[in-house]
Amino acid sequence: MRLILLQNLGCFLALVIAASTTVRADESGAYYDWTITRLPERPYLHHYDQTLVYKISMAAKLPGDQTEVLLRCDQTLDVIRRVDRLTAGVPKIVYVVGWQYSGHDSKYPAWAEVNAGIKRPQDTNALDSLKWLMSESKKYHTTVSLHINMMDAYENSPLWNEYLTNSVIAKGTNGVAIKAARWPQKSTDDFTSQSYNISYAREWELGLAQRRIDGLLAMLPVQQAGTIHIDAFHTIPPTRRNSDTISPFLGYSLDQEAGAQRKIIRYFRDHGVDVTSEFSGRFRRDPFIGLQPMAYHFEPVGSNVPPSLDCGTAMENMQGMIRQNPETLPGLVPRFCTLFLPWYIAHVPVTLKGNQTMIGDPKTATIGGEEIVTGDDVCFPAPWRDHTLIAFSRQGYDAKSWELPPGWETVQKVRVTELTMETNNLPAPGEFTVTNHVITLSLKPMQGVLVTAESH
Repeated sequence: MRLILLQNLGCFLALVIAASTTVRADESGAYYDWTITRLPERPYLHHYDQTLVYKISMAAKLPGDQTEVLLRCDQTLDVIRRVDRLTAGVPKIVYVVGWQYSGHDSKYPAWAEVNAGIKRPQDTNALDSLKWLMSESKKYHTTVSLHINMMDAYENSPLWNEYLTNSVIAKGTNGVAIKAARWPQKSTDDFTSQSYNISYAREWELGLAQRRIDGLLAMLPVQQAGTIHIDAFHTIPPTRRNSDTISPFLGYSLDQEAGAQRKIIRYFRDHGVDVTSEFSGRFRRDPFIGLQPMAYHFEPVGSNVPPSLDCGTAMENMQGMIRQNPETLPGLVPRFCTLFLPWYIAHVPVTLKGNQTMIGDPKTATIGGEEIVTGDDVCFPAPWRDHTLIAFSRQGYDAKSWELPPGWETVQKVRVTELTMETNNLPAPGEFTVTNHVITLSLKPMQGVLVTAESH
């Protein structure tokens, strides 16, 4: 009996230990050769080549740990709602910038505090507000996640002394921290905020990278979002492009630093989070094809890399547009229709006349025999919606005919509604009869409309 009890106790302890063990990252920093399968190392959690990815600036840091709040969490959700209406409910990912401490680029490498200024008035704290934003955004076909940084460090960071003492901060051979780029306190200020670089290899070796990732995932529902954006995830510091090491004091090679970057990406993915970043080739030892699904300031590494494996985003200018005027979002509809839609269609197989498919430059293609881009006039399928087209004209036109795509053969009527921000501002929808598989539209200058089959 005593032996049985001891055995049962041992089994119980083993189960407890197994349950409490965290998911281990892939300890290999090995290069991933995507050319073997032409697939990601592990499937991406989002289809970045079929998603509108953009950033929203919530706060900018000011001198003296002060903050300039641009949008609270409730105001950010209102922007997301309006963008969703103007973009016809296309799947979207938003990375919020300046969510931590006193705003964008503040107090790295620490991520442990949400900027108090972005709190909703009705919430107890900003952390609750940010969690609310990340949850509520799903109502508007939008995933909200974070814009972070893993290369920069600042002297006013809560982690500065620990990272400096442990030589995670890059140092010269004399043991003195190396000054890196000076970033602006805010976009209109002089360059007054001194940054320092971090050695990825050293931070990983000491378990500090894993610790701050674990802390972030425990604090905010990033795993539910399934994606995160690491700003300036460079292997080669931009201010020291001719250097063969981030930290001469430590002497890790750039290949070792790139190996640690791959470990970081894999660690996030082990925990159910894709990593996107800036650039693909510039300042990189490895473009991380098959590990990093999307890049801002995208630089194609080769023409034979499919966008489902490595892509950019079509509307990087949205961050500035929203910051300029979050109420009216000027220029969003024209950019969505003439930049994003061609980009999206180029990545999605679209059925053409004769049951052929089109992937490539939509500006040279036809659907149903009709050009889908003629000058500044466009009429695209919206594949994320059922039997829906989006038409736009920069100059406007009267009575222009568009042939409907395959699959619309039985459609006899369509409903046309304008792309607007508010439901209560919608004009009365118009019903149009389809004649010989053709619809005739008249659009005002800079007008975008949804064309939806009434029955099919």
